[in-house]
Amino acid sequence: MKMQGLEQRLVQTLAFFIPLSALIYALNIPIYLNFVFYREQFLIAFASLACAFVFLSNTNISHVLVNEYFDQIFRRFAALICISYGGYGTVYYESILFMIGFITWDKVLVASLGIFFLLEALRRCTGYVLVVLGITALCLPLILGSISDGEWVRTIPLDRMLTLIFFGQGGIHGIPIAVAATIVSVFIIFGRGLIMAGGGDSIRSISGYLVGRDGGGDKVAVVASGLFGSLSGSASANVATTGVMTIPLMQSQGIPSHRAAAIEAVASTGGLILPPIMAATGFLIAEYLAIPYSEVAIAAVVPGLLFYGCIFLYCHYAHLYVPKVDADNVGSNKTTLSTKRLFWDLAPFFVPITVLIVLLFAFYQSAEISAVGGIMAALGVGYANGRIRLSVIFGKLFRDAAPQIVEITIICGCAGIIIGVLGITGIGASLSRLILQIAGNNLWIVTIVSALACIILGMGVPVTATYVIVIGLVAPALISFDVHPLAAHLFVFYFGTLSFLTPPVCLSVFVAANLAHSKIGPTVIEALKIAAPAYLLPLLFVMEPGLIGVGSFEHVAFVITLTIIGLGALTVMLLPVKVRLWNQPVVVTRLAAALVAALSLGAVIS
Repeated sequence: MKMQGLEQRLVQTLAFFIPLSALIYALNIPIYLNFVFYREQFLIAFASLACAFVFLSNTNISHVLVNEYFDQIFRRFAALICISYGGYGTVYYESILFMIGFITWDKVLVASLGIFFLLEALRRCTGYVLVVLGITALCLPLILGSISDGEWVRTIPLDRMLTLIFFGQGGIHGIPIAVAATIVSVFIIFGRGLIMAGGGDSIRSISGYLVGRDGGGDKVAVVASGLFGSLSGSASANVATTGVMTIPLMQSQGIPSHRAAAIEAVASTGGLILPPIMAATGFLIAEYLAIPYSEVAIAAVVPGLLFYGCIFLYCHYAHLYVPKVDADNVGSNKTTLSTKRLFWDLAPFFVPITVLIVLLFAFYQSAEISAVGGIMAALGVGYANGRIRLSVIFGKLFRDAAPQIVEITIICGCAGIIIGVLGITGIGASLSRLILQIAGNNLWIVTIVSALACIILGMGVPVTATYVIVIGLVAPALISFDVHPLAAHLFVFYFGTLSFLTPPVCLSVFVAANLAHSKIGPTVIEALKIAAPAYLLPLLFVMEPGLIGVGSFEHVAFVITLTIIGLGALTVMLLPVKVRLWNQPVVVTRLAAALVAALSLGAVIS
């Protein structure tokens, strides 16, 4: 009993300390205090504490090894080992770095323990998919090295590979986990602060005010899911959160269950590509390209709006018969509200987001500083409206944010294993070369092969991990064809996101179908029809970077106009067969839409 009490207190301490340390490091406070150390020292300590937190807090019966008693002993032992190797790696990192070429038993032991417990913590967080990918990556050099003549894979001893992956700057503690432990962590805290202040209710109210009087539950679902998805960072979690409200609302208005589920799945998945947060992957893109995050967010605005514009158009014409929704049904208490009541309904969402955007784009502050400004604004609004008590404000904020920070940190650690193996052994460069050999000199073939790679490797994997895993394989091949680097990175991000809608492992659709009690087959087909423009968008901005703002104002405006016409026509073409438009026969409108789509989109890429 005493041990359980100690364990619980330790979990609470870690839940407070992990987000706090991320915030302190992200704001460069140690540098201001003249306390200088290697970035990897912080990351080793941070990742090891994250693993310890998982072992101490994760008591899910489905994750138990052998039996509950054995698992309890194992979890405590694992947490102790994680803290021990984290302390060793942090304290002795400088001497290890200077002597990293000399492989010694202590380095190999610490690296082996670190990788093993990271993968076990990952299994407890996300299941087996990423773990299998990580183990496969570790075994791949041994398998390929034995059958290759050295042309495609560089052979390297296992002990050296483990040491370089754990202690090297391009492995576990490289860019992905550095971004997760700083910028991403700060934005997770921002998201939790926004929700604590009443941002969830605010989003429901916004949905009602924007479309409740002019449309049905399908449009409410599009707005609510898009706003929630831009904050949550997980497509399937977003479906589960907003779908509980929006799917029954759509069904109550006569929208077929499979279509209600498909609309929710597509709208929730699209939230990941919306600025200003972009599922945290936008920060990784900025880090890899060494550009300000504001450039990434601005480039993603037009594709994101086009994505949601097409969904909105589909919902509008597919469900003209759907009755309008009162704002009462989606979060507000009155149809007509006073200005004061309206402000307090919308402030928990709009005030923090406005502060974030103004700091980021108007005052050119870093993403971390902007997020902290948003956090302060959210907490201020929450305190003013009585939702947040001052005495528990930071304790609750950090403890609510800790599980998500820990999970994304461990996921990025596994992605670091894969990146490290690809880089150390040269497999990444070889696969890029293979893509180019398959494609020859045809950019279309490169984009199609790259899109398939993104979707296949992204199935069942969080979008951030998909981006990190795939970017080293696909982006070099695209850039070699003079594709704009930002377009290449957004291409990988978009198709990684679309893996949540693509069969056979379409997690967003599965969750939505479960909530709607609809059949999987019709739901998947409907989701693919609604999302069809989204599959074309990455191909379009790779071929024509004007879609992401590259080029003169006149050129960008012309390209965007053609794309709006083309994608709008494509959406009309894919409307349900029973829908008649403008009192014209179905065949006539569909053929006309197909012709307009082909001409407009053909002009964009020509």
